[in-house]
Amino acid sequence: MLVSSIARFNAINNMNNAAMNMMNAASSFTNMSAFGGEHDLAMLHEQDKRLSLDLASNSLLYKISYLQEKAAKKRQEQEIKRNLDVMA
Repeated sequence: MLVSSIARFNAINNMNNAAMNMMNAASSFTNMSAFGGEHDLAMLHEQDKRLSLDLASNSLLYKISYLQEKAAKKRQEQEIKRNLDVMA
């Protein structure tokens, strides 16, 4: 039961980190679009590509972590039920 709890906490931590990284990338997008004095369009294009990849990868990491947490929760509930059945 301890292992499944640790796995759940690790998955939740990864979800929180991914959500924070997505928020930072979105904030960078906003700051980049608000800065209108930039004349180097190639640099803006590179930043746009980098931030888009960051958003996509963090979104995928969040979804994977969510599924890991869900599986760990199910496994933990099954362990608790099995332990209670053995005790009864």
